[in-house]
Amino acid sequence: MTEFEHSINGILCIVRVTYWEPYLPPILRADPGDSHPEEGGCGEWEILHLDGQPYPELESEMTGEDLANLEHIVFQHMENQYDTD
Repeated sequence: MTEFEHSINGILCIVRVTYWEPYLPPILRADPGDSHPEEGGCGEWEILHLDGQPYPELESEMTGEDLANLEHIVFQHMENQYDTD
């Protein structure tokens, strides 16, 4: 489980990632039997008050744009933990 501070609509909160499946890029080979589609890069998280309590009011106020932005930030945050380069 990973937590980080984030601001949604100017309100500081904690994003707790409760599950994460690391992104695996596709593998393309001449023999289709040896190829694999991309996988992962997804997970589950929750929005918390700074004291660690659930923050359903803030979650319910999130727009589609807020959600897309948070998904991108969570992806970047989590994938940087798995980056081996």
